[in-house]
Amino acid sequence: MISKLFGYLKRYLFLIIIILLLALFNVIATLLIPILIGKVIDFTIGINQVDFGEINKNLIWIFVCVILGNVLGYLYEYLMSLICEKIVLNLRNEVFNKILHLPLAYIDSHRHGDIVSLIISDIEQVSNGLLQGFKQLYRGIIMIIATLLFMFIIKWEVALIVVLVTPLSLFVAWFISKKSHDYFTKQAKIKGELSGYILEMVSNQKNIKSFCYEEKAIERFKKINQELYDIGVNAQFISSTTNPSTRFVNGLVYALVGIVGAVNVVKDPINFSVGMLSSFLSYANQYTKPFNEISGVISEVQSAFASFKRVITILDVKDEIDEGTNSISLPVHHIQFDDVNFSYQENQPLITHFNLEINQGEKVAIVGPTGCGKTTMINLLLRYYDPNSGKIYIDDVNTLDIKKDNLRKAYGLVLQDTWIFKGTVRENIAYAKQDATLEEVIQAAKFAHAHSFIKRLSNGYDTIISANSGLSQGEKQLLSIARLMMLQPDMVILDEATSSIDTRTEKKIVDAFSHMMKGRTSFIIAHRLSTVQEADKIIVMKSGHIVEVGKHQELLAKNGFYAKLYHQGIVDI
Repeated sequence: MISKLFGYLKRYLFLIIIILLLALFNVIATLLIPILIGKVIDFTIGINQVDFGEINKNLIWIFVCVILGNVLGYLYEYLMSLICEKIVLNLRNEVFNKILHLPLAYIDSHRHGDIVSLIISDIEQVSNGLLQGFKQLYRGIIMIIATLLFMFIIKWEVALIVVLVTPLSLFVAWFISKKSHDYFTKQAKIKGELSGYILEMVSNQKNIKSFCYEEKAIERFKKINQELYDIGVNAQFISSTTNPSTRFVNGLVYALVGIVGAVNVVKDPINFSVGMLSSFLSYANQYTKPFNEISGVISEVQSAFASFKRVITILDVKDEIDEGTNSISLPVHHIQFDDVNFSYQENQPLITHFNLEINQGEKVAIVGPTGCGKTTMINLLLRYYDPNSGKIYIDDVNTLDIKKDNLRKAYGLVLQDTWIFKGTVRENIAYAKQDATLEEVIQAAKFAHAHSFIKRLSNGYDTIISANSGLSQGEKQLLSIARLMMLQPDMVILDEATSSIDTRTEKKIVDAFSHMMKGRTSFIIAHRLSTVQEADKIIVMKSGHIVEVGKHQELLAKNGFYAKLYHQGIVDI
């Protein structure tokens, strides 16, 4: 994990060298002050031995060191903050870019709230930990080393006491930080779980209220929140004991230095003066400060590393693999499923030995019970998932050999679950064609029968909308259909595209689709029989198999599974 972090730091090697030099000179300027103060003290000791000339000279140097130290410290803080925020900026960009290139299987198998928490909360925690922790760490290490050198130069025998007691302080800090690391890792994980649960509850309020699930939801939230509380208390308590523990050891160091130093002053005042003792006590106090500062931010650092570990985990996931090199020649004339087998989870087969041929311009309806594999077939066509075995051909070219971008650009897709982003109505419709003119957008909206309700909005096509802007589900679906009308793809996939639209409007949209789909291959998944009756080919699926294929009247004449569902009045097929 440390090596991963240093990988990000290497990008700013030149700036880091400057920062280290700034920290070094800042520490030297700071540590010169006790020596100068010690000299001032020595120049004031003794009757008629006060040397005001030397005192004034040293006071001037003290003033210079104070100004220089503060300027260098300011530059150090600024550049360190700049690097830390740059790292976080790049990290957040990488994670967002990663999310857009992850396999759909990963997105489907992880809670969306947890992923959102990772890119916002976890990276923010990394930022806080880097800023608070590494600023103290860089300067602290230099301060410790430089202070030791100054103390050895003044009186190595007394400095040895500091060195001998130092491991005790380091051991206390190490022991406590090791314990707290596990708690902060668990804390980061539970925070993600809590964020995911909150997102689920907020986005599904209608279902929660309709099923009177409020009390159970509160109980579940309290349980996760209590778990986070228990872990948080332990993490904060253990990490907070670092500071007082090291302060106790540091107080012990200061007392020992004072006692031994005073004895040396009495025994040998010429080689170890009162001024030197004063400087030495300042250094002893200065030497322990970095340990206190580092231990003070250790909880932030531990939490940051726990969050950084979660961030790196998602960055280490392999991107969606695309080994295709071919492109599609439009229009597409032939699609074939050849003995395709697929399952989302091992040992739970969904589609087995699936064979199907579709010719150019055919309007294909796919019907069957819930869970029979209708949407999965679409997922395989678009290569959101790849078959476990078997092949899918487009004009005799294996889809695995076709570039995914080229493959998906050939399709136009409208799903039952609509997606509206924050932006104008015009931007939402022209999502797949950014350079579309207003006239093209209006034409697409008219085809989708969305123009009339758009005109009633406050600013028409320039109205800012979002998923929660007050549009009905049907209006959102009309905008999604208009988006497809704008694209004019070679092949069309409608997955319950009109499920939230009234029957009268649906009839108009179906007519518009019929006009648009002339000469285009289209796939329709629908629960309403009225939507599929005009299909050139109806594929009836059951348990991952095709059980019947034909036109509406042909299937009714066969008196099979389709006819049985039809005569029983089951529309959810």
